[in-house]
Amino acid sequence: MKKQFLITFMILCIILAIVSLFVYNQIRTKNMANEQNKTYENFTKQEILGTTLISLMNKAIDDNEKNGVEKIENTIYYEDNQTNSIFLEVKFSEREDSVRMEDIASQGTEAFIRFYATTAFKCTSIEYHEKTNLVKSLSFTQVEV
Repeated sequence: MKKQFLITFMILCIILAIVSLFVYNQIRTKNMANEQNKTYENFTKQEILGTTLISLMNKAIDDNEKNGVEKIENTIYYEDNQTNSIFLEVKFSEREDSVRMEDIASQGTEAFIRFYATTAFKCTSIEYHEKTNLVKSLSFTQVEV
């Protein structure tokens, strides 16, 4: 009888430990996602300067590299991996189409800063990954003066 109770107790402890680890991991993942999202969401509430925008682009590129986001074969563009990839697009007043962060980075951040350092930009949209609820993309538009 004592042996049966001990075995049952051990099985219950193992099940409790597994459930506790699962819940802890879910909470930790959600907190990490919220922390990362706050970094990007802070830039959606106000106008930012070109210098801040280029810093945000560098952070997105760095995050993509840290997260192991693959590039589309034979291009400079990152793939959308549906979990933790981040994209930024910028709409300039003198162009019809949007420019991706990879294009700006490939042209050199110094050139961007030279022309747009004091130019204001506003975030016009933010999207999230469905699976992880992490920021997927941000779109910025040059503010007309």
